[in-house]
Amino acid sequence: MGNEQERLLEQYFEPAHIARRRIPEQRLDAAIKNGMARGGKAQYRRRVGRVAASCAAALLLLVAAAVYVPELTFGGRSASLQSAAERQIPAYVEWSVGKRGMLREALDQGKYQAVGATASYEGYHVTVDGIMTDRKHVVLFYTSKSDQGDRITPVNPGLYTKTYDKLPFRQFVRDHRQKTGYYDEGSYRDMLIFDLAGGTQLPDEFYFSGKWSNGEPVATQKFLEVKIPVDLSKLAVLERTIPAGQSFDLEGQKIKLETMVQVPERLNLKLTSDAGTPNIARFLDWGLYTKNDRGNMLQPAMGPIKENGELIFSFHAPDYVKGDPLELRGSGIETAFRGKRKLVIDTKQFKLIQAPDSRLKLASIETSYERIRITSGFPSFDPRITRFMKVNPEFTDGKGNKHKLITNNAEAIHEGWRKDADTGLDAYYFDIPGKSYPQPLTFEVEEYPGTFIPKTFSLTIQK
Repeated sequence: MGNEQERLLEQYFEPAHIARRRIPEQRLDAAIKNGMARGGKAQYRRRVGRVAASCAAALLLLVAAAVYVPELTFGGRSASLQSAAERQIPAYVEWSVGKRGMLREALDQGKYQAVGATASYEGYHVTVDGIMTDRKHVVLFYTSKSDQGDRITPVNPGLYTKTYDKLPFRQFVRDHRQKTGYYDEGSYRDMLIFDLAGGTQLPDEFYFSGKWSNGEPVATQKFLEVKIPVDLSKLAVLERTIPAGQSFDLEGQKIKLETMVQVPERLNLKLTSDAGTPNIARFLDWGLYTKNDRGNMLQPAMGPIKENGELIFSFHAPDYVKGDPLELRGSGIETAFRGKRKLVIDTKQFKLIQAPDSRLKLASIETSYERIRITSGFPSFDPRITRFMKVNPEFTDGKGNKHKLITNNAEAIHEGWRKDADTGLDAYYFDIPGKSYPQPLTFEVEEYPGTFIPKTFSLTIQK
């Protein structure tokens, strides 16, 4: 073969070039034909050696094609040569999806889509090995590594259209106690799960983009982007609704489990309150129990999330198969507060003018040059409740002027919650800038405790 043909072939089969400038099969075909034609014009005494070399080269090309090329064209005839990624699913993918559950079903049904596209920048390398998707949920399998051998992981990764419009999604981040990826021979392998929001569908081609970090300062993070095609012939079933329609009563608080929705790695329970009863604000020790290889309790995964009047409570359930026994247990709930959420205080006279209800007491006001700390107290709540009140960052003085609570460099409000053993109260404090204000000061209350119903219950969903 000529140098040009050899260069094209080498470029085609070099893994680093696959994602960026893949050589068209037609040019590859022409390169092979040209090389074979050149061999046919040689002297007879050299022909045997060249034929042998051509056969060896052809064999090597076929082996390489089996690794990198899904389909090669020879003289207009299509030869089906599956890539290694399509013939053999990476071991970590098999391990990640587990022995049973929704992802295992999709994998066994041939819904894994091999991608094998790599992006590299300044010693960081990210390969999207494959995906499984139904265009609403995306399960993305990736391998990442750095030239220095550091473990690099994504920082706020996103999904984008071909025109770089960000696709709205919720990313499922697994609990640190649950199964995650693993570090192996200088490479980290894991999967990410994206749930597209707002009725958005994944396009036929999209970008997986974001910064990657080795845990060092932000300045060391590097932006990497991989273009991913979607094979519409391999769409998986990654959402399944399971009717429930069961109700239970907690001291007059009637709660209905409308449906369960199974999505990758999770079971989402949709709960509603009967009309005329307060809405649910918080759950105490709620857990979903089953029987599987990981233990009987399914850990909370996301939420709870309020959506269309329903409260969606999510549990980590990668092994769940429809029909498995399920039991919902808990030790109580907190109902939503229904009164006016306003706090009015005269800080000069140490006077509480208005509060959401009579439970709140003004415990103390501490004044210094830098800040004024306002502390309120409540009758002691359940010891498991650690955050029971929160005010809006903006407040108003007696003349209607707007001010803001003190924040630190990370823009976190100077506030805190504590149990006061001396007074028997649960205290909440927040800080405002230390200066003179026209009185009184009015604070809007974002969070305020409702009624706590500490009652143990158990609801069998599936026997």
